[in-house]
Amino acid sequence: MRAPWRILPVFLLGGLVTPARAEDQAPAAFDLLDRDYGWPAGAIGLQLEKDPTLLPFGKGAIFVPAMTNPLDEPPVAVLQGGTKIAEGTTGVRIVLSPGTYEIRVGSGAVSQQAVVQASVREANTTVIPVSWAGLQIHVVDEQYVSLRGTYELIRVEDREYMGIGFGTDEQAGEPVSTWVLRSGLYKVVRVGDNYRARRDFATVRLVEGKLTHFLLVLNKDTGALAGAGEVPTEDLFRPQEGFFGSFVFGGDLSMNSRKDVIGQVDGLAFALRAFVDSRMSIEIFDNPLVLQLQVEQGQTKGPNLPWVKTNDRLRLDALYVYRLYPWLGPYVRLGAETNIVPSDQEFQDPVRFTKIASDGQVIEDCRTATAAPATFRLSPSFGLTTLREGAGINVRVLKTLFAETTLRTGVGARHRWARGLYAETDSGQAGCTAFREVASSNLVGVEATALALVRPTRFLLVNVQIDTLVPFSGFEETVLEIEGSVALKLTSYLSLNYVARFVRDRALAERDLLQQDVLLRFSVELF
Repeated sequence: MRAPWRILPVFLLGGLVTPARAEDQAPAAFDLLDRDYGWPAGAIGLQLEKDPTLLPFGKGAIFVPAMTNPLDEPPVAVLQGGTKIAEGTTGVRIVLSPGTYEIRVGSGAVSQQAVVQASVREANTTVIPVSWAGLQIHVVDEQYVSLRGTYELIRVEDREYMGIGFGTDEQAGEPVSTWVLRSGLYKVVRVGDNYRARRDFATVRLVEGKLTHFLLVLNKDTGALAGAGEVPTEDLFRPQEGFFGSFVFGGDLSMNSRKDVIGQVDGLAFALRAFVDSRMSIEIFDNPLVLQLQVEQGQTKGPNLPWVKTNDRLRLDALYVYRLYPWLGPYVRLGAETNIVPSDQEFQDPVRFTKIASDGQVIEDCRTATAAPATFRLSPSFGLTTLREGAGINVRVLKTLFAETTLRTGVGARHRWARGLYAETDSGQAGCTAFREVASSNLVGVEATALALVRPTRFLLVNVQIDTLVPFSGFEETVLEIEGSVALKLTSYLSLNYVARFVRDRALAERDLLQQDVLLRFSVELF
């Protein structure tokens, strides 16, 4: 991609951009610096003023303007004599010794990038006017929810393959990469298709100096193209109102296995479950505060037993990540979780119970009990309420088409309020079933969270989250929570899921908690 590029040299004095000699500088130069191109990055002159880079004595600089966030655009390479001697980003000065250099910028292979010969003079910043086009492709599904779908981009004029791209979770604030390309007509096709594709394709014409926002609508189950077109900025995921959301409800038929889960009965059974999953994003300082609400209720009925709950959770989470870079930034999170309905443990035959307080004192001795009921109340409504807080650093370690990994670490806290909550214990007397009262607890320490997502195919999704808290009060009180799921998409409404949850929390229970579900899930997304 070679084109006649214009070069504009300017002086840098005390952080202000001024011409070397005002009488030698054409008025067009000032127009170039102050012109509003409608770029999110702002006018070129404003970008120069914001750039804090200082020119050392005897040095000059190259400046390639940015259309969007510089970190979302391809890097700028500086070569001399065929050897790369420097690399930088758009929107930031690249400091160089005086001389003549080859500047490469653009998406695609090296041969497809823009190439310009530029001279650098001492105490001068050489500004390269934008003679290319910018393209951001926003991938959504048919419910206008951001989608990590894939596509390929081909230049129509010479049928050059520009590369493969994929959508991001824009509703969670993930940035969209910017294609930097020559002006002209481009074709967007499904991954694996070529220039001759006669279905599932769209075209977009790029204009020099203009940033084009292109909406690509895909069927999230098949990857088929459902619609496409250029859209104005206000129709994207950062509307002027600054917030958006989604709401999903559904149910499933599941086979459940429970072992030592507080408030639930051990064993294997089939169950019915209903759930609501809602998310809202509110933009604060150009970064989203993500709120997520989850409600789930499940009931099961074993042989000769009444209905018993298997799932009962009301959870609200708030996460704010201020992205200093697309992959790094501080975070603050707050979460709350509780149960909604009471929980009972049912026995096929009447049994005698021993109730033990959290301090070890016997509340009720089975030897003096006047009756042997077949039901024991494990928890009332809102019997266990947990509040989680944390703040630290969020790092996106990996992000590819098929997998992504994020790590968070910082200072965290867990506050648990127990009210009439009991767990079965082994400390009872012979011939008696003993239940011990669960005490409230407060833990503060170092927290770490690892999140991993793998997409081997468009129909299979694997999700793992590991959450741990090491209290300052002692390593033996460490809290470890692991949640994992495997989802196989059957249709747009049906999926087969395996979900597992492991909890080790000695402040909550004497034993490790294990919960597993195999679910045939039905879900509908309202918006």
